[in-house]
Amino acid sequence: MGLLFRLLDPKIARAFRDYMFGLLAWAAVFVGEDYLKAFQKWLWGTPQEQQQALQRQPTLSKEAEALFVVFQQNMDKQYQLNILARYILTLPALPEEGH
Repeated sequence: MGLLFRLLDPKIARAFRDYMFGLLAWAAVFVGEDYLKAFQKWLWGTPQEQQQALQRQPTLSKEAEALFVVFQQNMDKQYQLNILARYILTLPALPEEGH
């Protein structure tokens, strides 16, 4: 990784490094330390280690689990609305609509 930074323009390398540190800090705060470690293990591991990491996912806290249920319900509603919108677009026009 250091060699890559030497090949790049110093300004670009510094901006990229700052961006990566910012991304890491954001992930550590909003994603959580356990999930971040599991993701890093999956990202840098061999295919066998990646499969094991997927099977050993950390459990959610009660608060996060309640939010996840609400998120799933909202996503289901959004999916159903998209299906309804596609169906409405396939319906023929009414005579008074002038089509």
